[in-house]
Amino acid sequence: MGLPMSAPLVANPAGWVVLGAAGYITYKVGKRAGKKAEEDITKPSLSDRMIKGTMKAVYKTQKCVSENMGKAKDKYGTLWTEARTEADASSN
Repeated sequence: MGLPMSAPLVANPAGWVVLGAAGYITYKVGKRAGKKAEEDITKPSLSDRMIKGTMKAVYKTQKCVSENMGKAKDKYGTLWTEARTEADASSN
């Protein structure tokens, strides 16, 4: 039987460089993948982000409606008071 396929690779100093470079590249790729996986764990899920976005939109809409209702109440409240005053004056 002959030598294994890797034997010529490690018998030559250039082979050690190739194996070292391949190992280093594998290490860096694995480290990068682990970091990405860790970031994905701490990041809120898509459904949570969508629900939060919907809640923010509802809150902003509610706030806008409340402001507009306040303006309408001020405007029409004054008209209502004037109409009642005029009606009371005309009935006397």
